[in-house]
Amino acid sequence: MKNFQEHIIDTLRQNGVDVYGFSDLKDIPTLKFNKFEHAISIAIKLDEAIVDSIVASPNQAYCDEYKEVNKKLDFISEHISKKIQTFGYNALPIPASKRTDLINIKGDFPHKTAATRAGLGWIGKSSLLITKKYGPRVRLSTILTDFPFEPAIPINKSFCGKCIKCIDACPANAITDRKWYPGLARKNLVDVYKCDNWKKTNYFDLCKGHVCGICMAVCHFGRKTISRT
Repeated sequence: MKNFQEHIIDTLRQNGVDVYGFSDLKDIPTLKFNKFEHAISIAIKLDEAIVDSIVASPNQAYCDEYKEVNKKLDFISEHISKKIQTFGYNALPIPASKRTDLINIKGDFPHKTAATRAGLGWIGKSSLLITKKYGPRVRLSTILTDFPFEPAIPINKSFCGKCIKCIDACPANAITDRKWYPGLARKNLVDVYKCDNWKKTNYFDLCKGHVCGICMAVCHFGRKTISRT
């Protein structure tokens, strides 16, 4: 098991994955995916200059970067899933950004739940995953599996403190100023309907209103990492 896990890590690195981790989901209901008790979370950092350019408003460069990184994540997730399947185990890649529940504005599986369990980071007041290395300036994907990978130590607390940069910057006034903890419902952090309506009303021409990114661009943790690189 350990040798195969190391092989998967090598493959992730070779394919340009910047942050990765393994999680145990046994005590978390995964809805229709309940046969999968483990997950691999992978993240690729976004271009720093492009993210910096959206502090005031989203733009076409960010839309293009968003789509390109999602596409790369989906390719890698599919590739890793096939590797796991060759060992006789099940694996299911969850797309980086695909809404399957249009009413509740969500996908099939919460990437951020697996990511916090995999030790990648915590969920910020903005409801974005905040990684220890790159802040929220990443895109995220998940591979669900029944292969018994050795899991990381989960992150179970927020490190946002009293910071309200994302709250002040949100043009939709959608962020509630609550600190995350495991099990806290998304609606307690952000009003996704306000967020979604603002994007579609003001920037439908950019990825059909699916991108904004201002809260990500102003986040203290993301900007701190820039100054260290």
